Amino acid sequence: SFRHARELCQWVEMLPSGPRWKYEDVVTDCPMKRPLRLFYHDVIDCLQSLLSDPQLADCINFNCRKVYESADRLSCVYN
Repeated sequence: SFRHARELCQWVEMLPSGPRWKYEDVVTDCPMKRPLRLFYHDVIDCLQSLLSDPQLADCINFNCRKVYESADRLSCVYN
């Protein structure tokens, strides 16, 4: 926990950095006081960041596995 906004900012700065935010200005038919911006992350950058994080290495599993609805293994779950 934290007591002041300054202390919160210090905690946030200690977090690992991820992919940078990107934005595009959206053109509208209606006049706007300020530009309408769409903020997003590049999906490839996000995946690269997740897959290269050593803290997540034990959590990510690419092995196939079968999941069944019951112990008798008559009906496999697909999703």
